Amino acid sequence: MIKFERKKINNKPYYYLTDQVKIGKKTKKIQVFVGKKIPNDTGAYFTSLQQKELDETKAVLKKSEISTKYLKNYSILKIESGRINWKYYKAQITQAAYSRLLRNFAIQFIFESNAIEGSRLDKSEVEAIVKKKYRKKRLPQEEVTEVENSIKCFDYINSEDFILNHKSIIKLHTMLIENLNIPTGFKTSKIVVNNKNTADPKKVRKELTNLISWYKNEKKKLHPFERAVIFHNRFERIHPFTDGNGRVGRLILNWMLLHDGYGYVLIKDKNKTAYKNALDKGDTISYRNILLFCAREYDDTINEFVISN
Repeated sequence: MIKFERKKINNKPYYYLTDQVKIGKKTKKIQVFVGKKIPNDTGAYFTSLQQKELDETKAVLKKSEISTKYLKNYSILKIESGRINWKYYKAQITQAAYSRLLRNFAIQFIFESNAIEGSRLDKSEVEAIVKKKYRKKRLPQEEVTEVENSIKCFDYINSEDFILNHKSIIKLHTMLIENLNIPTGFKTSKIVVNNKNTADPKKVRKELTNLISWYKNEKKKLHPFERAVIFHNRFERIHPFTDGNGRVGRLILNWMLLHDGYGYVLIKDKNKTAYKNALDKGDTISYRNILLFCAREYDDTINEFVISN
């Protein structure tokens, strides 16, 4: 956690901006000298500490001390730069500003994620529904309900209640499809997506259990971004529910990235063809396409919601 530390040098108090950072397998303390007191404007010190963490990350990557399996170092460096930008931006804003950031992202995320699945609402209409403001009476009630359910799901993955297990995943799906005339729980009949068979209904529970175990077991072997994206690809391949798999999968992907300190990734509707093609490649255990796709989307997300603010 980034914090100001008070130290005594020659029996006189001085302040440092410090953090304990884990890069690769090692944890290291980094710090920036502030002075005898903490000034009102601390931005320059945060910038200096941020650069130190970035330099440390570059050095560790150069020595190949960060575990990666599918992505090259330059891709991992861009991802880590995004994580560091997210971390230092979040550290300097107020709780109220952070809440606004979350809500703005939620609106954009719901608009894009639902659009990928065929929603015709525009962003302003999604925003009006989320903020419970006036909306046009002509809006299809089903799509209004989808947005209302989606914001509850977004809040759920941002709470401490969501845990990566069957119970939480089923609850997330149930919240998403409430009042939409879609069966709850795991699918009970075979489903074909893009001319491919998804997991047999009788094997869904076992395959999801294996996937969750894989995710936990790969913690020390795979880079967090690689691990989250591959989980997403494999989750979509299982296709555990009758409907809503894409939206649930993208919510879980964002929970994973947030949980590991990377913030969020926004997969945009305008890129859905590339997204679906990359997922299709991943079904053959060729994950590089989906990883590179998500890395680009992540970079765009950080630029839009962090760097440009």
